[in-house]
Amino acid sequence: FLEATGICAGAWFLAMIQKSVMGFQYDEVYIGTPEERAAKELGDDPDALDKMLHMGTNVVQNAPGDDGLSKQYQSLAKQMVNFTNRRSVLLENIKNCRDQLKAATTKEEKAVFQNSLDMELRNLEKLNADQKELEDSMHGGEENA
Repeated sequence: FLEATGICAGAWFLAMIQKSVMGFQYDEVYIGTPEERAAKELGDDPDALDKMLHMGTNVVQNAPGDDGLSKQYQSLAKQMVNFTNRRSVLLENIKNCRDQLKAATTKEEKAVFQNSLDMELRNLEKLNADQKELEDSMHGGEENA
């Protein structure tokens, strides 16, 4: 029914008018075809993706593994109060990271998943150290034989 009213076709008509008034042209007119750019040695920058990795969200959050949690995450922290729950979540994340790392096809994807895996492993080490510290403090620093 909507197509019969011509509303959808109206957008194309307005775009054609705007194109003729504004003088819009295809990208190839301005930058050339991929073949022309390669011939002029103006091909795509192979390091462009590496240069863009600095981009991210504009929301300021705590660093990964930071103990100071924002209020929005405090309820999640209360759910993960014991070491067993936290460890099972970390182990599941590690498994998922390893699966994604195996499935990654580009070196950029592999680097991202390897970085994620490294962070999860560091968090697991920190969790183990925190648990040992708590157990040591509960036993008064005595070593169990």
